[in-house]
Amino acid sequence: MKIRELHVQKFRNHTQTDIVFGGGINAILGENGEGKTNLLEAISYLCLTKSFFGSADGIVLQVGETRFEVSGELETDSGLRYHVAVGYNHADGDKRFFINKSPLERFSEVVGLFPVVVLSPESGAITTGGPVDRRRFLDFVISQASKVYLEDLLEYRRVLRQRNRVLFDGKVNRLDCSDLLEPWDEELIDRGARITRRRGVFLKELDPIIHDSYSRIAGRAEKPTIHYQPSVAHEEGISEEDLRGRFRQDLKRKSSEEKRLGLTLVGPHRDELELAINNLGLRSHASQGQHKTFLIALKMAEFLYLQNKRNERPILLLDDIFTELDSQRSERLLALTRSVGQAFITATSDRVFSADFDWAETNKRFFVCKGTVGHAKAASITN
Repeated sequence: MKIRELHVQKFRNHTQTDIVFGGGINAILGENGEGKTNLLEAISYLCLTKSFFGSADGIVLQVGETRFEVSGELETDSGLRYHVAVGYNHADGDKRFFINKSPLERFSEVVGLFPVVVLSPESGAITTGGPVDRRRFLDFVISQASKVYLEDLLEYRRVLRQRNRVLFDGKVNRLDCSDLLEPWDEELIDRGARITRRRGVFLKELDPIIHDSYSRIAGRAEKPTIHYQPSVAHEEGISEEDLRGRFRQDLKRKSSEEKRLGLTLVGPHRDELELAINNLGLRSHASQGQHKTFLIALKMAEFLYLQNKRNERPILLLDDIFTELDSQRSERLLALTRSVGQAFITATSDRVFSADFDWAETNKRFFVCKGTVGHAKAASITN
């Protein structure tokens, strides 16, 4: 997958930006606050219908304006081309997404159609944050690879909201809500068991890819591990029916506590991932550089996993990734990035690239200043 062209109007500090990208590395350079990351954010709107920051549509709208639009031309590895556009009107909060001028009814239809991998400073929460950040990583990757998983996930979240509402109302009104919970329990168990099994399969498939990606960046002296800790404990290879039985038992065991707290305590919304290097927990023992290397290895593994599952190379968005990497790891990462396809890298200067880096039609440099983009060719723009 490649983005050939990007057109941005009234988006963040870009009033009108039109860019033709190269098929390899696209370096987006400039000082902080000038609009580099905004371009990656605009790309995420084309691929995901929203900002990878999770920002509301009204936040990315240029100050004082009433509407923004992001459009572009995307090309698959097989040569199919799509014209994609997303527009937002602040007056009525209306956002619309178009593929080849045809509107989409549900934004979820876009997920996985234009696979994308994002590594930004906010991604650091995967290794340093709480369980919700690691579950978000799981769901984002698997949803791009599987429409069935995404549908199960969206339905599970709907059921969870309804079940929590019943529990909360029962707590507030001091009523026995057992009968009201029963239909939601079965839906929660059915969707939850499928999500849990799929997460386990995904992590088993991802594990060797993480090992390889990490060693290519940091060498083989360090061994990364990722261990799944599901809310509903079970042995590997358990059947889906048996997993439903475990789920049902756990709900029964936690019933009194759930009613007391007014909250669902069992299910994949309470899963956790344990990340480690050389069997030492990442959060408690790893250096900043190790955190960054582990995160990059996860993202490169995500890229390779999606490429295999979708039979399509994802678009790679790398925002400010070199700040905590030594020169050797930076060089290895750049070499790895050049081998995967089209990538977008933001940096304050081109010093992160070698002096003889091939800036031609495939690899391009763009300099951003106050929301205006210029294309730098052969001459160095290093400050």
